[in-house]
Amino acid sequence: MKSLIIGTAGHIDHGKTSLIKALNGFEGDSLKEEQKRQITINLSFSNLKIKDKNLSFIDVPGHKDLVKTMVSGAFGFSVCLLVVDINEGLKEQSLEHLEILKILNIKNIILVLSKCDLCENISQRSELILKQLKTLKHPILKTFHTSIKNNLGIKALKNYLYTIEHKDSDEELIFHYYIDRVFSLKGIGTVVTGSLNEGKIELNEKIICLDIQKEFLIKSIQNHDTNVKAIKACNRVALSLNCDYKELKKGYLLSKKGYFKAFKECDALVNAKKLQNSKMIFCVGSKQLECKLNILKELDNDEFFVHFSFDKNVFLSFNEYFILLQNNRVIGGGRVLNPLSEPLKKEQKNRFLMFLKNQDFKLAFSFLKDVHKHGFGLLSSYQRFKLSHQKALELAKKLDQVFVDTKNLNVYHLQSLDEVKKLIHFILDKNPYAMLSAHSLALRIAWASEDFCELALKQMPELDLLNGIYFKKGIDFEKLQEKNNNQIYEILKEQGIKPQAPYNIYDFLELDRKSGDNMLKKLTQKGLIIRLSHNLFIEKQALEKLVQECLNLLKNQNLDVQSMKKHFNLSRKYAIAYLEYLDNFPQIIKECEKRILTNI
Repeated sequence: MKSLIIGTAGHIDHGKTSLIKALNGFEGDSLKEEQKRQITINLSFSNLKIKDKNLSFIDVPGHKDLVKTMVSGAFGFSVCLLVVDINEGLKEQSLEHLEILKILNIKNIILVLSKCDLCENISQRSELILKQLKTLKHPILKTFHTSIKNNLGIKALKNYLYTIEHKDSDEELIFHYYIDRVFSLKGIGTVVTGSLNEGKIELNEKIICLDIQKEFLIKSIQNHDTNVKAIKACNRVALSLNCDYKELKKGYLLSKKGYFKAFKECDALVNAKKLQNSKMIFCVGSKQLECKLNILKELDNDEFFVHFSFDKNVFLSFNEYFILLQNNRVIGGGRVLNPLSEPLKKEQKNRFLMFLKNQDFKLAFSFLKDVHKHGFGLLSSYQRFKLSHQKALELAKKLDQVFVDTKNLNVYHLQSLDEVKKLIHFILDKNPYAMLSAHSLALRIAWASEDFCELALKQMPELDLLNGIYFKKGIDFEKLQEKNNNQIYEILKEQGIKPQAPYNIYDFLELDRKSGDNMLKKLTQKGLIIRLSHNLFIEKQALEKLVQECLNLLKNQNLDVQSMKKHFNLSRKYAIAYLEYLDNFPQIIKECEKRILTNI
């Protein structure tokens, strides 16, 4: 079904809620306090269906003290009905609501001039209001003159709303849903509602609440009391989840696992007049939290690059819109440019933010390539640029002087190859009999992936390659293996009953781990080395000597972990391994954690 989310905006008592009731019969002011004070306090949600189209309405309060509530509703708008009492014209909250719509990039605004039955000069008043809107640079789709007293213009407005084209959602966008209500229903369980502005969701699909890092299952999906198996943006959506409703709160963000990371900062583009470094309220979706604003650079037309710091983790994404409030008034807003923590100098950051402002991702990628010589990752490309991994990789491959690791989603400046090659030269100078692999190098270089190390190894003419192992050119491979094999044995023989872990020996000899494992395996098969546990190998004669000494000790005392540690000066790991090895001898029995010599 085609759907459209239509919101209201306007000054208090200009007829927003009455207009919704005239359009679909829904009474929005259901709270006792709303009826008593005759004002809208909470958001109300209703709809109107005809044939294959559904119109979802979000009615917002117009009181100046309830602007936070209006803001949380406005994030869901696709179209807005700007309701203006034709007799009073644009008032304080009319203008503030218009500012919110402008910041949120809501361009489909329909002007509804209400209470026309009380107006003596409709044409003159209309012209005056439209002229003022034009001066304020607020384009209007269409204007309707209405009255709920005699239903003037209601039918025409309703018919026009049905003609507005459905906003097709981008199929590549990920499910992104701020909760605006949480409650529990008997027989159903926990239900959350919200405006689905990005992505899609299906029945029985797993989602994650990012704020509490818990996964939930979608038990049912409703769109205005209609059960559906799947739904996509833009729609009002109610979800039944398999959790306790007390776990969730208004403002929590639901999404798919693996796309969003938490940060306590972000960089953004802000549009505001006379902006200053200060604390304020940051509003995004139905979430509202305190932030500290620090201006990075002032641009033209009341625009600023700013850095936000938050006390709590946030899961923002590139190009996500937000509103800034101070003393319960709108002071500006804008869109997120860099949702990740990016350690850059101020001048560098401003350059980077300009590329993001213009959505010039090629220049942004090129900048990151030059700044991060050890590579930058594309794993967070969706959160960071609203790009899928595939599109981010395609873009990265167009850059000059880069190596793109498609498997690990990393982009490296080719200059960084020199650092890898320098390490390889150092290793070979230290040990000409080193046996290297991309895997062994990547373990030593935290920032380099195996594929990048492989590229460096392939570019070195002084190396030979056999069976996936790189070694110094001119050295016989079989003799190389034999030498390293003997060295492993000699090291274990020298270390006795306290041998190092195999990987430490491999690192000392500059051996690829797979090659080292094969050598240890051969030594074990020959009976020269005994394997006691996963990473504990001991020379046979050293083990036999330890066993004999243990048998002598057992003639006079029992052995346990503490006595083994004390007598042989061993760590707990070695003591346990040797005690378990003693369990293989028939004359030794285990009672609780002690070993006892029998009379057999």
